[in-house]
Amino acid sequence: MAFTGSTAGLAAGAQTNDTVLTWALEATYKQSPTGPYQQGRFTAETLSRSQSTSRPSEINTIKEVSQSVVTQVTASGRISGALSTGTFDDFLSGVLGNDFANTIQIVVDSAATDAVTGKVTLKAADHSGRDIIALPAAALANFPDAGVVRIVDTTQSIDTYLKYILNNRTTPALEFEAGSLPFKDGYTLPDKSTITSASIINGNIDKTYTIRKSILGAWLMYPGSLINQMQLTFTQGQFAQVEADVISANEVMSPTNIASAELPAPSGNIHNTVDNFLGCSLLDKSPAGCITAASITLARNGSKADYGTGHADACGIITGQFEASGSVSFYYRTEDEYQAALAGRQGPVVIKSVDSAGNGYAFVFLNAALRNPQLQTESVNKTYQLKLDIEGNPTSSGATFAIFRITSGS
Repeated sequence: MAFTGSTAGLAAGAQTNDTVLTWALEATYKQSPTGPYQQGRFTAETLSRSQSTSRPSEINTIKEVSQSVVTQVTASGRISGALSTGTFDDFLSGVLGNDFANTIQIVVDSAATDAVTGKVTLKAADHSGRDIIALPAAALANFPDAGVVRIVDTTQSIDTYLKYILNNRTTPALEFEAGSLPFKDGYTLPDKSTITSASIINGNIDKTYTIRKSILGAWLMYPGSLINQMQLTFTQGQFAQVEADVISANEVMSPTNIASAELPAPSGNIHNTVDNFLGCSLLDKSPAGCITAASITLARNGSKADYGTGHADACGIITGQFEASGSVSFYYRTEDEYQAALAGRQGPVVIKSVDSAGNGYAFVFLNAALRNPQLQTESVNKTYQLKLDIEGNPTSSGATFAIFRITSGS
């Protein structure tokens, strides 16, 4: 006979394979929403609660310590995963302090019925001495008042990322810092040139989340969760990795599901570094040697929880200041990047990664410095690699880091 069915009682306890991780943005700090929660994808997490205790040094004849008192409750941990398109956008939004927006692209087409042209003027007197690209008003109608753009002109081999100070709708033009545009005065952008807006740049919107994980039919909940650091790592031959560090107000257990719905996890494909890594440019130039590793760290420098009397858990949180840093290693074939590091030059640093469907991200340090160049003779039979630290700095008008969403065919 052929036996069918399953066997009960196999598990020694709750199984990690059954864990579902979800989160929702809080409207008020530490107040868990009752609306929909977003389900995530992850490989591991270390969220947990920690208690600090204290006891008075009372003298007694029994010669034993006094009863302890819980003085502080904290919760924190790390959520790890493989980078997939769309999965970690909420956490990226949290650490950057801004919201993702739809990408807008202007394509120069002088022959169109409604012609789209772009005229460069450097240090334009009628635009407060700023560099400008004059464009039709209709083309700029949906652009943000200020932001970051990618400008591509293949005839000049220009592919750069710049902060624009103002979308001037009165005298239609994008205004840039004087001396920042890589064109000659009076230059006209040729047809098929593109100007694309960033999907997100670092800002000053404070965000905390309630994060939950389901175990044995109950939910361990982490209200007041601040994403205080995210690290993205791209290593040759590996999947791109993501680590999100979290500071929470507390860990509490809820026997009931407070969510009105659980939204399915994003279905984007996982990024690998074999055929999905689109390279890295340093100060508007790609290294001659192949990239072997790159990393990005986005952090809220100085973030911490505040505590008061009457309760042991946090009563508020300081979100800190945004800071971006990273590193890159590549085979050493020319001196260009080494000399740029020694000279202290600054400019855009871009790392691009997509999935097998062609969807992904361009991660952009807007005004980075290359620091600490290392050329080490590690052993015999090795190819030299130049290792550089990436130090993110703000542009003179503000903004340190931006992300451009990449879509298939873009």
